[in-house]
Amino acid sequence: MSLLAGCGALAALELDATLIAQTLLSRPLVAGAVVGAVTGRAQAGALFGASYELLGLCNLPVGGYMNWSGTVAAGTAVVLASSGASFAPCFAGGLLAGVAHARVEAFERARRARSGDALAVKAEAGGSALGLSFGASIAAHAAMTFAVAAGTAALVGYLDRRLWAGLPGFLQAGAALAASSAPWIGLSGVAMWGLKRA
Repeated sequence: MSLLAGCGALAALELDATLIAQTLLSRPLVAGAVVGAVTGRAQAGALFGASYELLGLCNLPVGGYMNWSGTVAAGTAVVLASSGASFAPCFAGGLLAGVAHARVEAFERARRARSGDALAVKAEAGGSALGLSFGASIAAHAAMTFAVAAGTAALVGYLDRRLWAGLPGFLQAGAALAASSAPWIGLSGVAMWGLKRA
């Protein structure tokens, strides 16, 4: 149940990234904490949210540019943690979901761009047709986010249960080191970004 609730909360928060309001509720730090609170893993939410926030601070989704979604990455990692998955698979699953979401969203944005002329006709006609089209677009985006997060969480959770424990110790230790180094890697990226601007 927490998987569904977490993915639902993530889908709602992710709408804030570009479609609704843009109040920064969709930042990975906030989304991770909220999904963590919904799933009962508030500390994991703060940890994953901060990690993905640092990794994505220099990579903001402005205009058509979006190579990964830190929000979806943080939320999916927290959902995985709430299901009992190990730390490194949670982190990797979050990255996978963030990249997959960006790829699917690129197709969705192209679809919305092609519908621009039809929306202009609806706007000129007045009535509720434009509002219904907008609502359908928002619902489709939320459903896409939910499907990517839930699908990735199910796949990575399955792999964690079936394969992770059987991996050699050095692979597990290496993956855990890479995952725990992410905040420092992100912080170094922020420092380099700042130095380039100075």
